[in-house]
Amino acid sequence: MTFPHRLSRRLLGVACFAIVLYLALVALDAGFYRLVPRTDLFSTKHKELLYSYGVFDPDTNPRYRPWLHGYVNQPGLPPRPGTADDAYRAYGMYLPDPPALTVSGTDALGWWNSRMPRDASVLFIGDSFCYGAGSGSAASIPALYEKATGRPVYAACKNGYGLPQYRDILRRLTEEVPASSPERFHGDTVFVLLYIGNDVSADLFVYRSRVAEDDLGLSRHFKLLTLRRLVRFLRDANRGSGQAWAAGPKPTVDTHGYYPVPLTVPTQRGLPFAFHPFYRTFADTAWFGPREEKQVAEVLAQLKQLAQKKHLKLYVVLIPTALQALYPRIDFTAVPSRSEFAAKAGDETRNLNALHGLVGLMLDQAGIQTLDMLRPFMDAPDVGLYYWPTDSHLTPDGNAAVVKAMCAAFPPSAPAAKTPNTPMP
Repeated sequence: MTFPHRLSRRLLGVACFAIVLYLALVALDAGFYRLVPRTDLFSTKHKELLYSYGVFDPDTNPRYRPWLHGYVNQPGLPPRPGTADDAYRAYGMYLPDPPALTVSGTDALGWWNSRMPRDASVLFIGDSFCYGAGSGSAASIPALYEKATGRPVYAACKNGYGLPQYRDILRRLTEEVPASSPERFHGDTVFVLLYIGNDVSADLFVYRSRVAEDDLGLSRHFKLLTLRRLVRFLRDANRGSGQAWAAGPKPTVDTHGYYPVPLTVPTQRGLPFAFHPFYRTFADTAWFGPREEKQVAEVLAQLKQLAQKKHLKLYVVLIPTALQALYPRIDFTAVPSRSEFAAKAGDETRNLNALHGLVGLMLDQAGIQTLDMLRPFMDAPDVGLYYWPTDSHLTPDGNAAVVKAMCAAFPPSAPAAKTPNTPMP
């Protein structure tokens, strides 16, 4: 056999081996994506992280809703205790007595309610600021609104939701479920609680990525996306970074000066603030461009159309971040001058205010009546008590301030109120 023939056969053998190996990896990718999440090979915490990394097929999670491109809670859960302490998860900062709260049981839809949508006249849609992550269900904004007005409320809320999901929820509860279903909302008023911190930023990108995942279909396995993401998860877990870091028992990271940050006004328990590290993503907002602005405008227009079609009164309540509301009250003389927080907090606040103002303008252009809580919070002398120092969420005091402003701006028994002017950054 001549040398060229031997070389050709070897190359053919190598090519066949490479093809077989590639097809085996494709099969492994598909099996890991669709079959492994159905097993008990991983703990519940690690499973949640693997879902977050896109390693597992979301449709294998019983809490995933394709129409929502997101998750609900497990239906039928009993009430449970909790704490407002996300500074621990961010910095490993331990409080011996973190603020305690109680979250109500979940209904058949996987949200925190004691009634179904058909039994409510007011629908609240939002994320963790809606269900009472910092206060508990009884002191949440929807619960306090029901107490103040006597109108039965249904709250379709969960942490991680963003603006596109708010549209999907409204469409689902007013159009997609049968009119005779207990899931159908027949009331006349809808409040969307829009948190500037992530509803039009991080959550917008998560939603977009899930839609893109659905569009991939089988091609994802030929790209070996599952195995590549698994490698990224293992790398992050080894480094103690990324979302995998949350699986560690006691995370301790550099606070970059974001803790402790004293204020010049009273705070809950007299504690300095531990501003969440997610504010660092607002030091540069180049990630929010024309594409994101177009997506927000389209979603707002769709929300408005859904409300008009069903003759609903639609209101949006803009909830500012703690950094926006408290920036003028920060005691910078007590903050290390060379810390990252001291250097970047001004830029982060300006960028948050700019995004806040842009969203307010887009709401006005969409013809959606809006209550902007930024200026009322900034003007409140006790604003330091509205947010937990060691948690990014509102306290019961903060929720009560929002409800008081809502009842003044949109009296339940009066015609729709005029849209307040949105303060510019």
